[in-house]
Amino acid sequence: MAATSLVLRNAVVQIQSALASAKTITGISKVSEAVVTATHDYSAGDYVLIYDVVGMTQINNRVVRVKSVSTTVSFVCEGLVSTNWTTYSSAGSCKKITFGTSFDNITQLDLPDSAPDEIDITSIHDDERTIVFGHASAQKGTLSLIANPLATAVVEVQTADLAAERRAFLVTLSSGQKALFNAYCSGGAGFSGGVGAAGTAQISLTLRNKPQWFSS
Repeated sequence: MAATSLVLRNAVVQIQSALASAKTITGISKVSEAVVTATHDYSAGDYVLIYDVVGMTQINNRVVRVKSVSTTVSFVCEGLVSTNWTTYSSAGSCKKITFGTSFDNITQLDLPDSAPDEIDITSIHDDERTIVFGHASAQKGTLSLIANPLATAVVEVQTADLAAERRAFLVTLSSGQKALFNAYCSGGAGFSGGVGAAGTAQISLTLRNKPQWFSS
């Protein structure tokens, strides 16, 4: 069987355009798919931002997809493993995300994996270097663009940059696979160009966490 390829053809890249009113979180479970307790009006397939949680801080500023709901009192975060995270203590809010703005000028999307920080603990008594891993580095990415600083999606990036706020991104491939992530973003207003060539620009991304992938 041939391997499935990630082909960036007819890809759709959307950026968060709005957040709904906040819902108060009163609990989050430590299971293979985190269950968030909150009075809500969400439906399966909705995308939600979670923040200001005390205790289970690993979930803060993540964007999740709702797998299922239990009436209006809780929802399951699809594929989000919380088993080894710290225990929820109190507080937290969640907001439904609207992906109402799409890019139409991306020429390349780069989201390379990050590596942990390397800490050199070599002593004068060692005959070779000794390295231990520290904190994981933030994953960084780049959107290469055909320059258009007035494009709606690019303006949204500039707005987020000025406010030093993150924005959620949703990438949908022609295969139906989806990548979801939350990131600080900047750029898009500058450009590079010359005779006989289209102007180009770049948007820099610093992700809150690794993209979460869905098969559809």
